[in-house]
Amino acid sequence: MTVPLTDGEEALLARLSLPQIVDLTTALIAEPSENPGGDEASTVAVLAEACHRAGLSVEVVEAAPGRPNLVATLPGGSDGPTLLFLGHSDVVPAGTGWSGDPFAARIVGDRLVGRGATDMKGGLAAIVAAMGALADTELAGRVEFVCTADEEAGGLGAREYVAARGADADVVGCIVAEPTGLRAVHAGRGTANIDIAITGKAAHSGRPQDGCSAIAVAGQVLSVIADDGQRLVQRPHPELGPATWNVGTIVGGQGINVVAADCRLGVDRRLLPDEDIAAVADDLRGRIDELDLPGQASVTVTVDSETPAFATALDDPLTVGVCEALASLGLDPVPQVWSAACDAGFLHRDLGIRSIVVGPGDINTQAHQVDESVVVDDLLAAAKLYALIAFRLLR
Repeated sequence: MTVPLTDGEEALLARLSLPQIVDLTTALIAEPSENPGGDEASTVAVLAEACHRAGLSVEVVEAAPGRPNLVATLPGGSDGPTLLFLGHSDVVPAGTGWSGDPFAARIVGDRLVGRGATDMKGGLAAIVAAMGALADTELAGRVEFVCTADEEAGGLGAREYVAARGADADVVGCIVAEPTGLRAVHAGRGTANIDIAITGKAAHSGRPQDGCSAIAVAGQVLSVIADDGQRLVQRPHPELGPATWNVGTIVGGQGINVVAADCRLGVDRRLLPDEDIAAVADDLRGRIDELDLPGQASVTVTVDSETPAFATALDDPLTVGVCEALASLGLDPVPQVWSAACDAGFLHRDLGIRSIVVGPGDINTQAHQVDESVVVDDLLAAAKLYALIAFRLLR
């Protein structure tokens, strides 16, 4: 059922200005913050200044040198529950093939083009605008905006934030401004990158029996991964489907006439809510140990990075509240699940905080792509949505 906007809500949303949101998005895009690159500081400086102008209290804390997190709060909030907004300051490298400078945002038709327009500097600007509109509104709780570093790689910023924050039962939930086409995503799989290093023994290819081919051993390991993938298919999550394996890279050997002494596999493991990657890796090691491997072979399994999964129940007040706000603004209120991973997983696993991901832009057709763009009007729609969610949940 659609909940009509009240006069007070209409007045709140009328405070939002699309040109200001576009200007901030443009300024954020102008600060590259590419990852790998390790320098989100200039983007966070622009964001911090915008938060100050919006009347927010701002704290900048380094997760690593030159890689700060930003935490901004509405001043004067009551001692009631906290609503979090979450985003990240880094973007993937621009790459080549753009029709113009990827860091000089420009409007083409109804879209704003630039690296990060969708993922996710447009979402950051919408959060700041929404909180600015709420600055003079009396709320029965706190609104906190967290912008993390390193979301696109190792989750360094999110891990630092959850460690510093610690458990806090009085959190109504978290809104993550990742690009979802302004659809409410209530659950998403996590992801882990696993490195599998295989060592054999070099020999002349004319006498392969004198050596131990690491590539041949890799073939056995690949069979283990494929078999486990079939096992996972039989155990799907009711909404997210099964966990999955993908072997994305394989590198090994030094020449055709040499028995390969080494081989390395780069593997992606998609995670379901509450799966433990350490347990997953231990299980894989155990399955490999059961293989009949040559005595000269060794296999090492290392987890390089991880972003946990998350899930918020469909009947949770956060899910219901976000979907009602979407409906009130004439947007699609049907909750979705996501194929991507994001920092919400760390809040879910480490702090028990429920999250909904909803933001402007499209993860599949725009994020991480050449000439990345976002529909300009969706930036304003996102800001209205965020302001309305906070107003209703903390009323």
